[in-house]
Amino acid sequence: MFLDFHIKLMGRPVIAVQDRAIHKLIDSCFHRACPWFEQGNDIISHDFLMHSILKAPRFLLESHAIIISIFMLKELSIKNFAIIKSTRFELGAGLSVLTGETGAGKSIIVDALGLVLGQRGQTHFIKTGAKEASVEAVFDVKENPVALRLGIPMDNGLIVRRHLSTAGKNRVYVNEVSVSIQTLAELGSYLVDVHSQHEHQSLLLRERQLAIVDSFGKIEEDVKIYAETLKTYNELKETRSSLNTNIKERNQRIDLLRFQYKEIETAALREGEKEELIQEQRIMSNLNIIKELSEDSYMLTHTKEDSIVDQVQRLCEYLTQLAGYDQNTSEMLKMAAEMQSYVSELSLMLRRYKDEVDYSPERLEEVEERIDLIKKLEKKYGEGIHNINRYKQEAQVELDALLKVDERLDALDAEIDSLKLKLTHQALEISKKRAETACRLQEDINSALRELSFAKASFEIRQTVNRAPDESLRFMGNGVDLVEFLFCANPGEPLKPLHKVASGGELSRIMLALKACFAEVDDIPVLVFDEVDAGIGGEAAEAVGDKLKTISLRHQVLCITHLPQIACRADRHIRVSKKVVGEGVQIKVEKLSEDERQKELARMLSGDVTDISVKHARQLLQKHRAK
Repeated sequence: MFLDFHIKLMGRPVIAVQDRAIHKLIDSCFHRACPWFEQGNDIISHDFLMHSILKAPRFLLESHAIIISIFMLKELSIKNFAIIKSTRFELGAGLSVLTGETGAGKSIIVDALGLVLGQRGQTHFIKTGAKEASVEAVFDVKENPVALRLGIPMDNGLIVRRHLSTAGKNRVYVNEVSVSIQTLAELGSYLVDVHSQHEHQSLLLRERQLAIVDSFGKIEEDVKIYAETLKTYNELKETRSSLNTNIKERNQRIDLLRFQYKEIETAALREGEKEELIQEQRIMSNLNIIKELSEDSYMLTHTKEDSIVDQVQRLCEYLTQLAGYDQNTSEMLKMAAEMQSYVSELSLMLRRYKDEVDYSPERLEEVEERIDLIKKLEKKYGEGIHNINRYKQEAQVELDALLKVDERLDALDAEIDSLKLKLTHQALEISKKRAETACRLQEDINSALRELSFAKASFEIRQTVNRAPDESLRFMGNGVDLVEFLFCANPGEPLKPLHKVASGGELSRIMLALKACFAEVDDIPVLVFDEVDAGIGGEAAEAVGDKLKTISLRHQVLCITHLPQIACRADRHIRVSKKVVGEGVQIKVEKLSEDERQKELARMLSGDVTDISVKHARQLLQKHRAK
């Protein structure tokens, strides 16, 4: 029996090694680099720890069962999911395997985990007869960008729970805080990466492949700076496009405004002019009547025999005589005198008026034309001279703005050209770094593939610069590069895009090789492999087992497998079994003891538990425990 030795980081176990290995590990990895380190220290630098161990010889790491894995997914509880009524099991650091007969329900557990990570939930997931399915996962995690953004406390990790009802309704809780499915999926993407045989894993997507190259080469910050420049560049281009939209219409508008402004300005209208012209037109249109009436009026007041002037004069004479007899009539005399004055003035005014009245056809035509002009402008620009002049002012403002667009366009063109040069420089620098990174990564992956029994296989990272037909660069959100992973299993065969590799066994090992190489840059702590060993056996199975074990040095790995060569390397062996109970079935998930593990491996080896298969299983366990 071996005791576990734990080194803690911030109060949480991050390394567990068997006690017989610890002294040799410390001597080999730490003492030369840090003589102050002593067994029993609680806190050491995480970066230094990882650097020290990963710099140690591989044989030392593998031969002493060193587990460098953050213990993230602690527990999974499933209720009324598919054929599972209720189960709960714990997971540990390093490599955990789930085994069992075909159809026992192993992949159902992965589906349940996917549900609690935000994958699409369907009502057929709910166990027959139940109203609701629920899955709960407990993660020992101190940081998660989504939880931090939402203000969800993580002092005790994250408890993620999802309920799916027969009505199709979803309820999701993260540390008892209700969140949406979209938020759950985003949160889960930082926690667990699930790899199954037939689904499109993120590593098969070209966008993800490019991101992997950037992560491996530490180019993300360069890409971020480039993206900010590109955003500004696109915003300026959009502004210019908006200003330049329908330039023909803009020019037509300028021409129209210029014409309208000039038309109103040429008219030189005055406030009140229309009313004056209409009055003048009325007079000239009735000039004969006016002349006749004015002549008759003048004759009546002055020239006609016994005119009003003469009559008022006699009236004044009579009242003067009367006032001589009666002073009380003096007021009437005064009024008569004023009347005489008014009548005399009126007579003079009528004379002047009739003398000035003169018919002029030319003036009448001129007045009528002017009135017609005003009415025409009113129809175009608004009723009244005031509104016409206001339209002229507004036209001038709009015209000035449109004319300034050309100046703005020139300034934008200069700014866009400057940014394009900057973008080109940034993109080509990123492209250069990617080429160097792709070369290193390609070598590492080919080396990993050879370790996975691909002695003659070839892996290539093809990088091309995205250019337009005129050879100009096409700026994309992450640069100008198109990156694609290519593979061929046998010499003489053409390289093909990774997503087109047909063999399940080949694809499984390629995925494993990628994960092994990316273990140092991949920030997803929990990896789940659902039958990643499909289609392989013999030497390849041994190689896959070793590689899974290597990956588990840096990640918590959960693997569903049918291969004893893989199961025998596990740090924790979990068996999934199914039995008929009444008219239904019951799923049992259990951690195996040493004796139970030998029997499960024996079953996997021969299909039955016999003395020979148990012996073989014991030998497998002893062989890998010795490592």
